[in-house]
Amino acid sequence: MLELLYPLRTYLIVSGHEKVNVMTADWVVPLSFEPPMLGVSIGHKRFTNKLIKDCREFVVSVPTIELLKEVWIAGTVSGAKEDKISKLRLTLVPSKKVRVPSIKECQANIECRVVNEVETGDHTFFIGEIVASSYGDAFKGGKPNLDYRFILHASFGKNFTTNSGEFFSP
Repeated sequence: MLELLYPLRTYLIVSGHEKVNVMTADWVVPLSFEPPMLGVSIGHKRFTNKLIKDCREFVVSVPTIELLKEVWIAGTVSGAKEDKISKLRLTLVPSKKVRVPSIKECQANIECRVVNEVETGDHTFFIGEIVASSYGDAFKGGKPNLDYRFILHASFGKNFTTNSGEFFSP
């Protein structure tokens, strides 16, 4: 039944201080204007879940279609079993207010500190207060520039599209 919610925007979730991990996530939602908060749902078995529970911080990074290969790797390779970061053609850069790094190639990075977590079946819903953000040309002027092709996961599996309506597969 959850397939009926798709297409959903696709994000990269960065977690960890000592060992950094990047994973793909569709289940990201805004929660509050004041204080600014968002939520992300991460499966209990995911390495990212453990890292967020340990460090209590994460970054939500906003990729465009040019990063689809990296998005696919981040979503299909386990950072617990392999050095996923070495497989990704992404540049980790210091964040403004959290120890978790941001991703230079992404059009936005939203830095969060965990203020609550809720166990929801086979996932943990992490509620993060947004403490800082950075953005590229795709967000200048305070709103998204739809000339940039943001990634939408069209359904479970290898089906991706963009706000332009084109379909892609990694």
